[in-house]
Amino acid sequence: MHAGHGTAIFFTQLLLLVLVGRLLGEVMQRLRQPAVMGQLLAGVLLGPSVFGALLPAWQHAVFPDNEAQKKMLDAVSELGVLLLLLSTGLETDLGLVRRMKRMAIFASAGGMIIPFACGFALGWHLPDNLLPHPEARLVTSLFIGTALSISSVKVVAMVIREVDYLRRNIGQIILAAAILDDTTGWIIIAAIAGLGASGSIDIGHLSFSLGGTLLFIVLCFTVGKRAVAVAIRWTNDRFTSEMPVLSAILVITFVLALATDKLGVHTALGAFMAGVMIGQSPILTEQIEAQLRGLIVALFAPVFFGVAGLSVDLTILFDWRMLGLVAGLILIASIGKFTGCFLGGRLGGMSSAEALALATGMNARGSTEIIVASIGLSLGVLSKDLFTMVVIMALITTLIMPPVLRRALVRIPLSAEEKARLEKEAAEEKDFLPNVERILAAVDGSANGRFAAWIAGLTAGVRGTLTTVLAPAPDDAEEGTPDRSEKKRADADDTANEEGAGRHAYDIALSAAMLAIPRAPGTPGVDDKAKDRKDAAKEEKHPDDTAKVLRREAERLVLRERTGKAPQKTPELPHGPVDNDAGDANGAATAASVDDDRQRDADPAPKHEPVGEAHDDKRVSNATEDGEFVASDPSDAAREQEAKQADTSHEATRISDEIGKGYGFVIAGFDAPGEESDSDVPPLPLPTGVLPLTKAFDGAIAIVLAHGDHARTPDAPLDILVPVSGTDYSRHAAELAITLARATNAPVTALHVSARMAPGMMHKRWRPRSLRPDAAEAAMLENLQALAERNGVTLRTRLLAGGKVDEAVLHQIHHGKHNLLVLGVQPRFGDRLNFGAISHRLLEERRCSVIVLSA
Repeated sequence: MHAGHGTAIFFTQLLLLVLVGRLLGEVMQRLRQPAVMGQLLAGVLLGPSVFGALLPAWQHAVFPDNEAQKKMLDAVSELGVLLLLLSTGLETDLGLVRRMKRMAIFASAGGMIIPFACGFALGWHLPDNLLPHPEARLVTSLFIGTALSISSVKVVAMVIREVDYLRRNIGQIILAAAILDDTTGWIIIAAIAGLGASGSIDIGHLSFSLGGTLLFIVLCFTVGKRAVAVAIRWTNDRFTSEMPVLSAILVITFVLALATDKLGVHTALGAFMAGVMIGQSPILTEQIEAQLRGLIVALFAPVFFGVAGLSVDLTILFDWRMLGLVAGLILIASIGKFTGCFLGGRLGGMSSAEALALATGMNARGSTEIIVASIGLSLGVLSKDLFTMVVIMALITTLIMPPVLRRALVRIPLSAEEKARLEKEAAEEKDFLPNVERILAAVDGSANGRFAAWIAGLTAGVRGTLTTVLAPAPDDAEEGTPDRSEKKRADADDTANEEGAGRHAYDIALSAAMLAIPRAPGTPGVDDKAKDRKDAAKEEKHPDDTAKVLRREAERLVLRERTGKAPQKTPELPHGPVDNDAGDANGAATAASVDDDRQRDADPAPKHEPVGEAHDDKRVSNATEDGEFVASDPSDAAREQEAKQADTSHEATRISDEIGKGYGFVIAGFDAPGEESDSDVPPLPLPTGVLPLTKAFDGAIAIVLAHGDHARTPDAPLDILVPVSGTDYSRHAAELAITLARATNAPVTALHVSARMAPGMMHKRWRPRSLRPDAAEAAMLENLQALAERNGVTLRTRLLAGGKVDEAVLHQIHHGKHNLLVLGVQPRFGDRLNFGAISHRLLEERRCSVIVLSA
């Protein structure tokens, strides 16, 4: 057979497996069964059981008994195994296991020990003619025992999700137990595979394999998890080519698969652990996961399960003894798993109804069992007849489980506590901040930048959201402008004494996160570790144990990004020297600039007023606060202005490049007022560069403007006011305000200005008048109160009449003594940024710090 003919046969095989597998998978899903069952049946139909029995010549022509031809299809199938296990690992929720650990551990242990013992006993007493190597009966018995003790996470999750029990306590316990089953089972399978590969029990080889496997797992759950997260983030942030993260995920998977192969265990363990670690990466977005899942579902899953089905020969069931053995295997597997899980659940504290549902759900083997059986067949641990028996058992138990589990689940009542939790989770799914995967804090060294870094750290700490601090590094001496560089250094020394002026943006964000983490009860991703943090703090021996634990926790949330050259010499500051070491744990450090306009940020009133006329030498005299006059060359001023505009343009370009790296929320803090324009639309009093930032990013942007105490000290106490109107963007602003209140235990007030008139307000100058809410206003305020209660925050509400929003807000800021206004806006793009007349006036008459949230 020439190469071209072999290639044509190979593509014909792929065509049939994908096409028939997809069609039968669709049929099975319409029958409310897993799609993989249809793909397995496709292999059975195309194999010797049906196609081979009806048209043996055609079946042999398409699937010839040729070693070289088989290897081509087996190679794709082996790759499919790795990717399927990678996908299984991605869906492994370690936080879920941690939350339900007592019940899950008991259920998993009981559900593995008893069926393992049953399977081992069965393997030990099987007739020799069913064993591939009768002299290696121990290895086959261990393999059968392990195969009978594993459940299918995919099938269990599919059924639980279908009946809407995924977030119920019982659903989480079943899923957590299945995850533990899978994880433990793959470790055991890998060890047994190493035994099977060696052909005999070599104590030295076994010790090396088991010791290496344990060390591999420990490394994966410690330094490996962090290294994988850093590698994915680095790839996502540095590469500009299409889908670089997908390539990084595949590289990590293959490297770990090769590592486990070198240890003498199966590559399946490496792929599974790669999926677990990658799934814990904080920037594995749904889009990236969907890309990977699409590749698996469309090609590799149909091919793998189809190839497994091709190896199934149902004609063995024509022998009544084999039929009896298959029935006995199904009975032993089902009774063993059911009994073990039921007893484990009861010992773990579950009710009889919950333990019954658990035992029913864990009895589905599905795709996991087929993967295990395929590995056993490829290693020579299982014979072809044993492989067929195991696959039939997996198929039958999987087909029976869904309808039985549905009946068992609906019998479990919903407790009051569970009902409250489910309502809270359903409400949070519609919220803005819980769905943000990654935050970018784009700041400079100004007061606005420092306060924005503080706000970003508070948000990161409360929500447990990965946050990158992007700050420009100070420039070294500029070529050709020694005087200007000297002036910058002198100004930097002058402003360094201002309280908090030289604090590193990263340090500010980190300090804020450390403050917010202990105030984050019930936060996904943070509260799960609260007890671990507390226990770790108890184990520490130094007096500042808690602070060290919180700092480590905060450092996992707040990342550093180097964005420019570090200064040659860092001035000593009141809060300690700025750390510009590039060799930190994340491999990059953020450098905060020392801006020569920082003093003006703290005191908006300019200290230098231009006076006088031009002299003959074309210099302009400027009066200093001491009454002295200094001369400046207009050409120098023009060059400085051009340089500043160029720096601003470069900064905007750099931030725009960074924004496209998977961020869901940008918090911006920049110096300088809005740019000049000949437009008829008046410019907003916002920093230069905000317009390109809002145009470059489709998500939510918070523009932070510091005022008063916050301009001098970013961590000054907060008293928050948020105007609300029932719109989505005002609701997002309320979320941010409540999050900040939760982080700092600050008071927060929601102000709604009704368009309705209070009695006596007609034809009179606007004055603040309280009003009773109508039905729509009451519903809006109740919704905000519920949002505050979910976050453990007390929300004060105020309803004023008359429709004068700007007047009402300014009045409330003054009389309520608020020092932070969180303003939700919707941008209106034209030749320049426009948030509307109300927002323009509130920004123009800024009486406190403001966060403009454009969503």
